[in-house]
Amino acid sequence: MMRIAIADDHTLFRKSLVLLINSFNSINVLIDAANGKDLLKELSYRNVDIVILDLQMPEMDGYSTALKIKEMFPHIKILILTHMTETDTIRRMFKSGVHGFFTKNTPPKELEDAIWKLKTDGFYFEKNLQSVINEILLDTKTSLSNDCKKVVFTERELEIIILIVQGLKAKDIAETLFISTKTVNSHKQNIQQKYGFESIMEAILYCINNNIIDLKQIQFKK
Repeated sequence: MMRIAIADDHTLFRKSLVLLINSFNSINVLIDAANGKDLLKELSYRNVDIVILDLQMPEMDGYSTALKIKEMFPHIKILILTHMTETDTIRRMFKSGVHGFFTKNTPPKELEDAIWKLKTDGFYFEKNLQSVINEILLDTKTSLSNDCKKVVFTERELEIIILIVQGLKAKDIAETLFISTKTVNSHKQNIQQKYGFESIMEAILYCINNNIIDLKQIQFKK
């Protein structure tokens, strides 16, 4: 069972979102909070897999909350659910360490897909935001803990990283490379553990910042 926490200050929207997510197969909302401060209190004694955050909240906004979650609960994946799609806003959240973005006007079924992709693949970006995400990735100056190291990826590791950037799920990557989904996930874990990355997204940023992969040469999935 996937365990979810939600933080959004609009009560009607939040409660409706709880009902929606609880209708998804094998997904359960354990926490719903009106702001980041209340969310962090709940997280101190309830374990969840994914936190869904609104950006604009009283007491503690989405940005500050994301930073605290990364510090206190690094195993939790963070999905931003917002109507704000400006490049600067997404760039700021991207650098805070969130794992995905989802807009509030997207169909419910895509939210279910996003939650599972975040769980299995480590990150999710809504297709409508792909151009914004690409722009941020291309000009990002994110400082990574691995900048002082020279990382040499294997050919297979790079294939998997590129396919992840293209938007393929673990199952699709497995079919493309003629390997099992379990092997794909094993490679992803090895990339993080072997090279000291906290997430697969950090590995992607490292590759882009160090010209190991070129987004301009990648064909993105439509």
